Amino acid sequence: MLPPVGSRRPIPAPRGDPYCRPVVARRPGPGIHCLTAMWKADIKPGAEYALREARSPGAPLQHVRILQHVRGKKWKAEWIDPNPGLVEYVESQNLIARWKDRHSVLRDEERSQRLRQHNDALGYSEESPIARALSVVFDAAGEKGLSFYRGILSGPPDALDRVKVRAGIDRAKHSPLAHVDRDGTSHAPFDEALDLAKAFCAKEPAAVLVRVEATEEDWSRKAAAPGGDYIVGLLNEYRAAWALIRQWAGHDAAIAQREARIQRLERLVWDAIYALQKAGQDDEARRLRRAVERE
Repeated sequence: MLPPVGSRRPIPAPRGDPYCRPVVARRPGPGIHCLTAMWKADIKPGAEYALREARSPGAPLQHVRILQHVRGKKWKAEWIDPNPGLVEYVESQNLIARWKDRHSVLRDEERSQRLRQHNDALGYSEESPIARALSVVFDAAGEKGLSFYRGILSGPPDALDRVKVRAGIDRAKHSPLAHVDRDGTSHAPFDEALDLAKAFCAKEPAAVLVRVEATEEDWSRKAAAPGGDYIVGLLNEYRAAWALIRQWAGHDAAIAQREARIQRLERLVWDAIYALQKAGQDDEARRLRRAVERE
C-alpha cells in the first residue's frame, strides 16, 4: 500500500552517524519539493504535467499531456509546448508536478537557491564542526520534524516557533531569506539557525548536554571494544562539535553536565528496581526504592 500524500520514504543514513539526516523521497501533493519524482499512482492519463529532461533546479519546464501508461515507470506523452503534437515516451521521475502547480515549483526553487547562495557567501561547510553541532542541538530540542540539514533549518512553523520561545527569541524575528514553502514547511538559513542554536543552548543547557554526554559515552565505549575501529573517526569528528555545544551552553554547562549524569544514574537505579521485582527479589527492590525516595 502506498503511503499517504506528503508522506516520507526514508533511505537509511550512513552507518554509525545518528545525526546524518537521510535523503527522503516524498509523494507529490500540495507543496511537495519540485526535485522529487512524482509517484506512479499520482500520474493520471489526460492530465497535464511539467516535465524536466534535466533534473536540476533552473532547467526549463516542458508542458506535456499524459496519454497512457505503458509499463513500469514509462508513460506515453504528447507535447503541448514546445514541439506541440510530438508524442514520445517519458519516465515518471521526469514529471515534476501538475502543470497548474509549476509557478509554485519555480518559486520554491528560487527561494532555495537564494538560501544556498547566502550560506555559501557566509562560508558554510557541511563538514564543519559547526554544522554537526547545529544538527545535534536541533535533534536534542525534541521538536518533531525540525532538523538542520545541509545548511538549512527546516520543519513545521509551529515547531520552529516553540524552539524560539524556549530560547527566549522573538518568534517574529527571522531572516529576510526565511520562508514557508508550498508544502507548509519553514526554511531558515545557516546564520539564523546558528543564532537560535546558541540561544537555545544557553537557555536549556541540560536538554542538549544530556544528549552529548550520552552519545560520547556510548561511542567511546564502542570505540574501546574489540572491532570498534569503525567509530573512532566519527567520534573524533564530533568531539569538536560537542566542544562548541558546551561553549554555547555557557557558565551553567558544568552544573548541567552534573545534573545530566545524576539523571542517568537515577534511571539506572530505577531500571535495577524493576529488574529486581521481575526476578522476584521484592525485598531488595523495596530497599532501593526507599533509598531513592528518601533523596
